[in-house]
Formats: sequence, structure tokens, C-alpha cells
Amino acid sequence: MYTAGRAHNLKGRGGFTLLELIVVIAIISIMAMLIVPRIPRFAGTDRGSFIILTGIVARCFDDAYLKGNTNYLIVHLYDRGTESGEYDEKIFSRGNGLSVVTMDRQGRFSDSRDRLLAYHRFPDSFKIEEVIVPGADPIREGNVFIPFHPSGSSANAILHILTGGRDRWSVRISRLKKEARITHEYDVFE
Repeated sequence: MYTAGRAHNLKGRGGFTLLELIVVIAIISIMAMLIVPRIPRFAGTDRGSFIILTGIVARCFDDAYLKGNTNYLIVHLYDRGTESGEYDEKIFSRGNGLSVVTMDRQGRFSDSRDRLLAYHRFPDSFKIEEVIVPGADPIREGNVFIPFHPSGSSANAILHILTGGRDRWSVRISRLKKEARITHEYDVFE
């Protein structure tokens, strides 16, 4: 009798039919087919490049503050120029990207050991055209150093970026803010 009563309780509960389960699995499969192919493309889009750029700036700020050393964000402009000077050719021959370096006691630069601050090259559709620093002419070729100090400050700078060959964007790095601000159209210091 005990088992019969228990079986009666199980019959009272509703369950999913095989057909309902197949329909749910089909819907989930269709959604996956639409979404999954877009995930790899997201990282290669302009939006993904802006996320990477602002993430490197914020991480560079945090790393300098937490480790008590000066980090140099090097903006490698799309137009590389010709000068590399006395600096390490490996670091300064890069183009259209960002590197974070530190300086040792002998005055030599080396890439940050932090993998999140490793050199990142942007696609050609995301051109870093120029950098503006207060009190100077726009820099349109070569490399630009932006120091991030252990005190939690950096130098002010504006990066001008051309996306898709037509859209102009500014990325403003502010002295006491770790988050870079992105605005449509080119911005200048006033």
C-alpha cells in the first residue's frame, strides 16, 4: 500500500512531454546558432578595440599605483615615422597599438611583465592618428610616452582615432582619473 500511495503522488505531478523538450532544445539551438558566430567578431570590432584601449589605460593606472612604480603607456601611432633613437628597436618599431613599459635603473625600457599590459596592435580599421598633449603641437608619427605615476596620476593626453576610414573619435586620458573618456569627433585641450 505504501508504494501505491507514493505512485499516486507521482502521477499527480505534471512533467514535460518529449515533444515539449524537443521544442525547447530546438529554440536554444537556434539562439546559439545566431549568437555564437558573433562572439569572435565582437573582439575585432571598433567597440571591442575601444574596450581594450580603455582597459589597458585603467590597468596601467592601477598597476603603477599598487606596485609603486612609474609605468609608461606608449602609444604607437599608425604612422610609425622614422625615429627610434637610442631606444630599444623591438619596442619602438611597433605601430598602431599600445605598449606599457617600465624603466630600469640603467635607463632601459622593458615591456611590463603583466600579461594584461602586453603590447596590443589594433586593426587597420582602428587607426591611432595623433596624440595631443597640453602645450604642444599634435604628434602624428612615431611613439608617444604617457607616464603613470605611483601617486595615482598620469599626464593629460587625447588620442585621436579614425575608425572605418570615416568616424573620428577622441580618447581623453585625464591626470587623476583612471577611466579614459571616449567622445565622438576630435577633441582638443582648451
